[in-house]
Amino acid sequence: MSGLLLPLSHTWGFPMVMLNKAASPKAKRPNLERQAIAFTIALYVFICAGLLVIHYGVPTPPPSPDSGTSSVSPYNP
Repeated sequence: MSGLLLPLSHTWGFPMVMLNKAASPKAKRPNLERQAIAFTIALYVFICAGLLVIHYGVPTPPPSPDSGTSSVSPYNP
């Protein structure tokens, strides 16, 4: 009788029950896989934070007094 499942009609409305210990809970993922996922997420957050610091933290250079340009495009004066 190992691994016998009782049908729902014979359990009087209760969920089906395994009669042996063969159906153990799912094994956890390997620790290395979790570490790799955590490292990847941390690296992504670190890169995003660095880009935000560079974007908002670096002062813009003062405008030059000569604003002339060599462009002939009317859209880029």
